Amino acid sequence: MRHVDAVRTFLDAGPAVDKFRPDVIYERCTSYGTGAMLARERGLPLLSMVLDRRYSWLSLMQASRIVATDPSAVVPASVRHKAVKVSWGANEGRFHPGIDGRLARERYGLGEGFVVGYAGTFRPWHGVDVLVRAIGRLPDENVRVLLIGDGPGRADIESQIKAAGLEHRFVFTGAVDYDEVPELLAAADICVAPFEPRFHKGSRGSGFVLDPLKVFEYLALGKPTITVREPNIAALFTDGEDLLLTTPGSEAELADAIVRFEQDRDFAVSTAEKGRTKVLANHTWGAHAQQLAGLFDEMLEER
Repeated sequence: MRHVDAVRTFLDAGPAVDKFRPDVIYERCTSYGTGAMLARERGLPLLSMVLDRRYSWLSLMQASRIVATDPSAVVPASVRHKAVKVSWGANEGRFHPGIDGRLARERYGLGEGFVVGYAGTFRPWHGVDVLVRAIGRLPDENVRVLLIGDGPGRADIESQIKAAGLEHRFVFTGAVDYDEVPELLAAADICVAPFEPRFHKGSRGSGFVLDPLKVFEYLALGKPTITVREPNIAALFTDGEDLLLTTPGSEAELADAIVRFEQDRDFAVSTAEKGRTKVLANHTWGAHAQQLAGLFDEMLEER
């Protein structure tokens, strides 16, 4: 959305805002100022969420509070005094260890093999190609990969898998409803999030700036998890205790981590339990909502 689109959205959204009569407005960064215009025109306090470096200066200037997972990296210094660090999280009601994945295993012909799960879009910065190369390094034909989701890079990933002769090791579910994701991930023995920050425009040159939502969900399910060693992730979890961290882009390290979990099931279970405990304590949607509600109360009191 560009600013001209924001103006059109502002005009379209006006009647809905008047009908709903909100006390505050919470604006996503990619609305490019729509929330700021509504807040200014109706005299309402604004909370603006910034995910990366896509934002409107109108929003940053109008906002009473700015929330970001890494304010020092994505919020300009001149307005950083209004910034509050937040963390996204998992829906612990949907993602939990009690989900039975046996039906999903049967549906996708996974059998009794060791299954590596991935859920997300097929974009370069998600690092699915690193996972393909990592699986190619594993001699154990018993290791299978369940890829949940779709995206613009899927055809390229399929070509890489075919070129490597690994078609029998990978299963694609295609796009699924979000409600189906927990059951599908429950079919996996471990889950991976092999991010490649250098391919993410907002992270390039400054380190990964996004909260690892899929990591929170994997751990909430009680799955041993592998992701990348980036400062924001290392600040949330301890390598070798809550999960395993690997160097972004390193298929060798990812392959070794998969083998470690496969061969040491007690270690895998231990990390998963500790990781889940940490997620439930700090990284749920309930905890995030409580933090936002507190900010809304502050803004209303100041008003």
